Amino acid sequence: MPESFSQKVKSQLAAAEVRKKCCRRTGEDLEAVRESGWGAEKLSSVWNRCRCENCRAVFFRGIFCAAGSVTDPAKSYQLDMSFPDRESAEAVRDMAGEIGFSFGLASRRGRSVLYLRESGAVEDFLAFLGATAASFEVMNAKIDREFRGNVNRQVNFDTANIEKQLRAVKKYADAAEKLKAAGRYDLLPEEVRFTGELRIANESLTFEDLGKLHSPPISKSGVKHRLEKILAAAEELGENGT
Repeated sequence: MPESFSQKVKSQLAAAEVRKKCCRRTGEDLEAVRESGWGAEKLSSVWNRCRCENCRAVFFRGIFCAAGSVTDPAKSYQLDMSFPDRESAEAVRDMAGEIGFSFGLASRRGRSVLYLRESGAVEDFLAFLGATAASFEVMNAKIDREFRGNVNRQVNFDTANIEKQLRAVKKYADAAEKLKAAGRYDLLPEEVRFTGELRIANESLTFEDLGKLHSPPISKSGVKHRLEKILAAAEELGENGT
């Protein structure tokens, strides 16, 4: 079975080098707490002995490796840390708040879970832990998702415009056919009929492009004005076409 994203993150963190003595001591103290069972007071005691920013990163690295999980960013953005009691979860949540991370707190199947659900927060927390490569994966997944979303929105926008234009072409074509069936189309001015036939023959062209097909060229408002004359003439016939 391929390694999950959580396992990949934990492997990255396990391989991270801890150089400073105080940081190694933080890791050892936290491991002792984990083995003896979480507890708010014990966790707070280790946290309060952290001497530098790296100690704090080692502290949360140990918490995450023991009690955390993170989803594949290609699917969703979700990072959790699960505790057997609410007091421990609340204590860790407060510690995270001290370094700028705002975790939510929920109860699931009898456990208290701290969670992050926003891509930027997950990305920043992974970077803080030292899982830089995983943090970049979250960033790239977000960029890819936004790009695909923008492409889909543009495609939907273009499709809607094409459908709108085709409906307009059909509207003018139906009006022209109605006039022809009633023998009234040839009564329209020649230039109006010419524009109408251009519209029907060139479904994908804009009013501006249709105007360029005239000799001499006319403006898009001129094209629209002539086509509206066809509609108006058809409407004057009434529903029975007389």
